[in-house]
Parts: sequence; C-alpha cells; structure tokens
Amino acid sequence: MATSLTPQRLAEVLPGAWGLGATSQLFWLDGRHGEPRFTFRVAGMSPLRLTETIEFANLDGRPRILAGKTRWVRDEFVWRGSGADALVTRRWSAAGVDETGSILVMRNRRTRAFANGIDILVREGAELGELRTIVASTAAELGLSPEDFASLTWIRRND
Repeated sequence: MATSLTPQRLAEVLPGAWGLGATSQLFWLDGRHGEPRFTFRVAGMSPLRLTETIEFANLDGRPRILAGKTRWVRDEFVWRGSGADALVTRRWSAAGVDETGSILVMRNRRTRAFANGIDILVREGAELGELRTIVASTAAELGLSPEDFASLTWIRRND
C-alpha cells in the first residue's frame, strides 16, 4: 500500500543526501553530468520549504553545484536556483517513497531548463540490494507505471 505523500510526510522523508539510482532524464544520461548527489534540508513548514543542493561532476571532472530553494505549491515542488542560477526553475513531485524512506521516485515536469522525466533517488548509506528488482516489485507503490519503469536507465546496479 502506498504511503500518503503529504507535505508533512515529505518533510520527514526528504532531508538528507540521496544518490541517483535510475533516470529517464537526458541531463543525467548525456555523459556531461556525472555522479549526482541531491541534498535536502527543511527550511520551513506551512508551506513546506526546502533548501536543495544538487552536486555533480562536469564533463571535465570539475564539481558543479546547483543550489536553490524549493517550495511546496499545490501538489508539487518548485525549485528556484540561487546566485548565477537564479533564473532557473524546476518543478517536481514525489511520486512515491518506499516504506523505509530509502527510495524516492521524483517526477520532473518540463520547464525552460528541464525536461519531463523520472529520477529514482536512493538515500546515501541505504543497504538495499538490487535496486532494479526492488523497484520492479514495488513499482505501483512507488507511483510508477509499466511504461515509466521501461523508460528508466539504471545507474546504480548492485550494492
């Protein structure tokens, strides 16, 4: 049975660091943005506000950091970058989370800077085993259709 993803539940589940387990996003698959790490911190409630940092390696191996603030608006999060990325906006929703809070399905909605797509995030330090098998067996619970599952490229193989 799927856990209700209310802002209160998301405030409990999201904080911490996450790695990318699978994606349908060309941004992560094009070879120019490697080893992403997502970090969330609760900045406030009512509405839920987060600080969100995405760290990854550029094509030349140099680290790149996208930092911004995320706010719950209706049924999704709206991320706005800070500094040089202040005009960048990303919209995403949490489609599902496993019962341990170790696997998160993030649905990205098209904006000027980002395409539609799905990211499967895995909490850093989680001991899961074969991620693809776990997600396949709980796909509906995680908010994934068979088509969504088939669209994914698996980044994280085994632990």
